[in-house]
Order: sequence, then structure tokens, then C-alpha cells
Amino acid sequence: MSQAKQGPLYGIGGVTLLTVLLVLCLTMFAVLALSSAQADRRLSEKNAKAVTAYYQADNQGVALMERAAELWPAGAARPAGEILAKELSAAFAAGYTVNAVEADEGLLLSAAIPVQENQVLRLALYLQPPEKPQRWEIRQWQVEPALQDESDAAFLPVWQP
Repeated sequence: MSQAKQGPLYGIGGVTLLTVLLVLCLTMFAVLALSSAQADRRLSEKNAKAVTAYYQADNQGVALMERAAELWPAGAARPAGEILAKELSAAFAAGYTVNAVEADEGLLLSAAIPVQENQVLRLALYLQPPEKPQRWEIRQWQVEPALQDESDAAFLPVWQP
């Protein structure tokens, strides 16, 4: 009987175990990459909605400025603040009111335009007479949290002495 020459015997168990671990690691990285991509997509969509809502409110603020300037044309007397406020509030029946107060030679307009359910774009604009070269002075144009009624706010049950 001749004995066949056999090479070293390596068990296939170690290679199989290494292959299984490699496949598990690659699968884990694929799942993590997929979940990260989905979270980034949701965040991008939320950000796009917030930016769109802000620019819509910003456009309403610019339209408010243009409409107020149209209501006080060159050569006309300054309209009463209450009348101007009513006309502007009626023109922009988008859930906000415009206040107008006569100040110095011009009118001080203020409005709180809703951006999202928890934010408003607060405006304070000074409209000068048409004869002035600089017609508008923007005193406030910023996004702020919407004020909530204290009765609607959720309170924590905190012990008070």
C-alpha cells in the first residue's frame, strides 16, 4: 500500500467562522448607513419645510410694506393709523392683524406673521412720508417663539411650599 502524500490539514472551521464574522460586520455597516441616510433625509425634509415657511412669512412682510406704501402715495395726506391698520389687516387676512400708530411724521406699523405653529415673524416698521428719500425704517424683523396662553401650557407637577 502506498501512502499518498497529504499536505497539512487546515480545518475549514476557522475560515468559515472568519467569513461569517466578515459578512455580519458588512451587514451591520450597511444597516447603519441606511438608517443614517433615512435620518438625514427626514431632517432635510423638516428643514426644507421650515425654510419654506419662513420665506412665505417673509414675502408676506414685504407685501405688507408694499401695500402700506401704496395706501400713502406721494402728495397725499398721511392716513389715520386706525384706518390704515384696518385696510392692511383686511388685505392680509392670513391670520394676523396689523397695528398702525401715528409717530412723528410717519406711521409705525407692527405685525406678527405666523411662520409655523410655534413661531411668528415679528415686524416693526416705520413708514416715512413719500417725500423722504428713505421711505422705510425697519426697526424689527425677526422670528420669535409664539406666545402661548399660560392656561394652555403644560405644567410639571412641582412641589411648592
